[in-house]
Amino acid sequence: MLNWLFGGEESGDAGLDRMHSAFGRMLDAGRHVFDVTANAFLGGTDLEVIRQDVFKTDKRINKAERRIRREIVVHASVHGSSVFPECLVLMSLVKDAERVGDYGKNLFDLAELMPHPPSGEHLDVLIDLKDRISAEMATCREVFDVRKADQAARVICNVREIEDFCDQKVSDFIRQPDQTDMVAVYVLAYRYFKRVASHTRNITSSVIQPLHRLDFTSKVTVPGDLLNQEPEAEEES
Repeated sequence: MLNWLFGGEESGDAGLDRMHSAFGRMLDAGRHVFDVTANAFLGGTDLEVIRQDVFKTDKRINKAERRIRREIVVHASVHGSSVFPECLVLMSLVKDAERVGDYGKNLFDLAELMPHPPSGEHLDVLIDLKDRISAEMATCREVFDVRKADQAARVICNVREIEDFCDQKVSDFIRQPDQTDMVAVYVLAYRYFKRVASHTRNITSSVIQPLHRLDFTSKVTVPGDLLNQEPEAEEES
């Protein structure tokens, strides 16, 4: 969808190059925030060690979002309606990237409030989940540069499995809560993990979805080319 921005090489257009670089940095920063806050939540890092880094990085993400929005307005003003669909897509993507930083902060806050770190089987499952999400975020960053449809579809399919797993864990805790003081913590953690994964999926969808189907990926399969598929009556975001 965003060939004009995601070419992966210098375009000769200073505005496009700035947007490309700034958005890439947003993705890198979002993954960093998620990794360090998830590790702290899981008991691997002292919160005070990462506090300043987390909140400074989140501020950089927010500033990058505002800069890209300004660049979009300038670019659209110069080039007119020919780039209007792509500009709408990028407006959506920068919000997804910004939200990853917010959910990282949510994990930090949750780590401060919880009575103790996760333990036992719960800890093992969450560590594995965190690693899976981080890996998909890294691949999303690669897809952003190389724009490979099959690779993008694979990320989308993998993330859908992660989302379903998180939903099932939340349902299990609500319907059959074990007698632990960590039930609310685990429910929130799975929700936050899911939302980070979901925003990653949304960003990746821009590689293979046209504007009207952005974020709607329930029918994507590997190799995942849905560009010519008729829209369904009902879809899940």
